[in-house]
Amino acid sequence: MTDITGFNHITYELTRTMNCTEAQALMSAAVDGELTLKEQQIFEKHILECEPCRLEFNEAKKTKSIIREKIVRFKAPQSLVNTILKLSSSPQ
Repeated sequence: MTDITGFNHITYELTRTMNCTEAQALMSAAVDGELTLKEQQIFEKHILECEPCRLEFNEAKKTKSIIREKIVRFKAPQSLVNTILKLSSSPQ
């Protein structure tokens, strides 16, 4: 099966190697901790062996950390939450 990025979804084997193109495609998911266990293992193996990908992965993690620190979150007033819940549950 091919996803919208054009990469084939395959079952990764632990002995399988990953190329830089595949690592780049998985970089964001790796930063977010969204890889399967096998994908994570193969991705980690690649970034241990590939300095450019390792550096990019480390920069992506730093960027995400900075964004998390700087983001301001607000709690929605309960009246807004109730209105949204009411509107989303009423028939259209």
